[in-house]
Amino acid sequence: MTQFARHALTLITLIVSGALTQREAQSQEKLAIVDVQRLVNDSIAGKAAKSNLEGQINKAKLKLAGLKNEFEKQKSDLEKQSAILSGAALEQRKEALGKKQVDFQRAYQDMQQDLAKANDKEIGKVIKQVNEVVKELADKRGYTFVFEKDRQSVLFASGRIDITEEVISALDKTKVDL
Repeated sequence: MTQFARHALTLITLIVSGALTQREAQSQEKLAIVDVQRLVNDSIAGKAAKSNLEGQINKAKLKLAGLKNEFEKQKSDLEKQSAILSGAALEQRKEALGKKQVDFQRAYQDMQQDLAKANDKEIGKVIKQVNEVVKELADKRGYTFVFEKDRQSVLFASGRIDITEEVISALDKTKVDL
């Protein structure tokens, strides 16, 4: 065997052994998947956050209902009195009613924005805690990757790698400031 052939054989051996070592390393990668939506729905912290949000939503609905009732009453009064009011007085009341409608719409939009911010804040606290629990569990169990289970990015995942129940259990044992 020529020296060139020996070097070529050595090079091929190194390349193959390097590929095998890389394949072996890849086969030892540990993967897990977590259903974050289920964590929010089923964990104590998630339920508490949702309960807080529902309370805020109910308060907002009551406030909007009051504003709507006030607007509807003024509208009804204007319709009843339109025949006896002078032209100038009628226009003035219509203008006031239009402003009231704009105020109602603005209040509705403001409440939607406030509720969206509150949702982000409440769920954000839970997600932060979930991330901490998942990281601890991943470090403890040696997971290389933990993926979020959702239909858009994960088409299939074996139930063997789903650690959602473990995360819910660990999350329920921790204190979350809500």
